Amino acid sequence: MRQVIGLAVLLGWAAGAWAGPFMGEYEGVFRPDPKTALKAVGKVVDEGNEGHRVVLHTISSVPIEEGAFIEIRGQVEGAEMVLSGRAGGYAWKGQIQNGVLTATSGYNQSFELKKNESKSPNAGLKPPENAVVLLAYAPGKAPDLSQWTNEAWVALPDGSMQVTPKKGANRTKREFGDIKHLHIEFWLPLEPDKRGQGRANSGVYLSDRYEVQVLDSFGLVHTSGDCGGLYNIARARVNASLPPEVWQTYDITFQAPRMNADGEVTALPQITVLHNGVKIHDNQEIPLARHRAKGPLQLQDHGHEIQFRNIWVVE
Repeated sequence: MRQVIGLAVLLGWAAGAWAGPFMGEYEGVFRPDPKTALKAVGKVVDEGNEGHRVVLHTISSVPIEEGAFIEIRGQVEGAEMVLSGRAGGYAWKGQIQNGVLTATSGYNQSFELKKNESKSPNAGLKPPENAVVLLAYAPGKAPDLSQWTNEAWVALPDGSMQVTPKKGANRTKREFGDIKHLHIEFWLPLEPDKRGQGRANSGVYLSDRYEVQVLDSFGLVHTSGDCGGLYNIARARVNASLPPEVWQTYDITFQAPRMNADGEVTALPQITVLHNGVKIHDNQEIPLARHRAKGPLQLQDHGHEIQFRNIWVVE
């Protein structure tokens, strides 16, 4: 995952047109003039009838070297997306076709980006011998859900467990305190016409109390309520979200709160989170009104058909 700072480029599309081939991550170059090439990356985000949004980033090894800031619109026409509009004081035109995004403006400025395969480097990570396997993953085989309490959730033939909306959260039968390594993989459905907390919402709770948010936050300027966030405590240091319909990963280390004999907290819980291999929290303290030293792992039901797989814990 590329840890960069960029801009949002807004794209639209014809109502009713299917734009699945355009959504995802792109990488290539931005040329502010014929002699200069800056590395650039982009994100195409499907926002349903409101169109598509493309987030572009320019990367330079020279801190003072200026990149680009543009917003343009696009419309799906058959097998391509046509781009046009004014941004940065210039008129832009271009297209996305066969996985290649090109856009040009006056004074020979141009983008040329190619679509990448979006994938977490930790997807399919195998549990070590000392791990407690909570949801074993075998491709093409429905998983055993006997470690979980909610019988309404569904074991799918691809090896994952799916939320059954409005049937409640799912918790492990086993309780955990300190966790050296929690690995969990999740798949978010594409819900292009929904926004904010209504877009593929769930959560991973440590000790049934401390939540790491699960949400489709691909291509957003993220908040503490977005994917990887700790609500009203800390947003992810990097928005490492991949597009929906791609398997993503959390790798979490958790130190439970320390309490004395009277139940008073002597040390706050701390959490370190890697999202798709990117460290988004590093020993972040979690100040809450009430604390728990131990409890089950909870996966939240927020009304969306989210899938989970390959869940294991090293205590």
